[in-house]
Parts: sequence; C-alpha cells; structure tokens
Amino acid sequence: MGRQNYMTITVSDTVQDIFSEFVAEKGITKTAALNDVLEMYMLAKDEDLYLKLKKKYLHVEEVKTMIADRDDLQINDTDFIFMKLGLSSSSGNLLDGEETIAVYIQDEAKRGYTWFSTQSLFFGMSDARVKQYNDKIKSGKPVRILFAINNENYDNDIAFSANIEEIFSAKAPVSCPDSTNYPDEFHGELARIWLKLSHIQPETQITAEMLKITSTGRSLKQTISDSQYHFGYVSFKK
Repeated sequence: MGRQNYMTITVSDTVQDIFSEFVAEKGITKTAALNDVLEMYMLAKDEDLYLKLKKKYLHVEEVKTMIADRDDLQINDTDFIFMKLGLSSSSGNLLDGEETIAVYIQDEAKRGYTWFSTQSLFFGMSDARVKQYNDKIKSGKPVRILFAINNENYDNDIAFSANIEEIFSAKAPVSCPDSTNYPDEFHGELARIWLKLSHIQPETQITAEMLKITSTGRSLKQTISDSQYHFGYVSFKK
C-alpha cells in the first residue's frame, strides 16, 4: 500500500534527469515544482472542474455556512437546531450515531432529561444566540433539535428529535454544567456546547429533504450528503 500523501510518477530517464537538474539549479524542491505542475495541468484541462474540486477539499462551503450561521442571529419559531451524529467513543469503543442516541435515551429514562454535548462549533454558540434560545424556552415556546444519521439504517437523514430544555455554551471546552447528569459512558467529557434534552425519540415526520440551512437556503440533504454540515440551524423549505 502506498504511503499517504505520496504519489509515484513514471517518466523517461531523460525527462527525470532534466527535471532533477532543473529544480536543483532553480533552488526549488521537486515537491514544490510538482505541486505547481499538477495545478497548472488541471487548470489547463478543465478550470471549472478544478476550482469546484478545490472548493470541496478546502471545505469552502462549510466555512461559508459556519460564518453565515454565526452572523444570522434571528431565531424564528419554525427553526430547529440540527446535529449530524458521527462516531463517538465510549470506554474505548466506537459508537455510531444510532448507538450514541440509544445511550442518551437510556440516560434520560433515569431522571427525565439528559445533557448532550458537542464540539462541533470551534468557538461554541454565540452568547446572543444562547440567550435568545434560553429566553424562548423560558417563555414556554418549544426549541427542538433534529439528529441526522448516516449508517445502514439511515441515508444521511433525520433519525431522531428531542426537546431542548436549556443551552449552555463556552468558548473553551468545559465539563457538564449540571454535575454528572449525563451518560456514564461519557463522564469526564469536555465540550463547548451542552444541551439539556428531554423526549428523545425517533423522528418520523421530518426528513432532511424537507429542510434547508436557514442562513444560506442550501438544501440540508445535499449538504450533509457532501459531509459539509454537522451542527447548525435549519428550517423548512418554502
């Protein structure tokens, strides 16, 4: 098996000798020269495809969506918080999204709620957004979270939902704000965002295809299928 980030290129001995002497005289490395050559080749062959792929691998759309989510502080009654569940670690074992939710459902059954944590936003949720959500909850209006899963049972689709009873966020990872009232499997975990959840249940009425990312209008289904969105704010398409 080839080493990661290494590429083998076969050329004639003459071309290889000329190339070696050329980069030596120019004082540049073969790696730097080949990077330039490969980029110029792709630009020459299909500029649109090259730029599309470069945006994909630089996660440009993901960053644009994160910035839009951060700047869009208006919370509507039809908005949901969204989380795509990937793999999580519990006592050295990897759990997929469905298994992770099962752990939280079991913990909720102990006391009627559980605290769910995520590191998906690098600086946590903005103070203004946290206040808006918590004020909305205190006023008696529902705030819900939708969980998407991609495994053998769910094809990048909404699988579970829950009510949010409280939101806590910090700029740096912190322990649960409510002692140990979260799954034993994750005790000791630090996170920037903690959500107090109740009524975690399978979601049978809402699908990812019905939703858009509120700040950009992009299709949620398409975006999460491209693995470009893991936590944010969504609403129904018009």
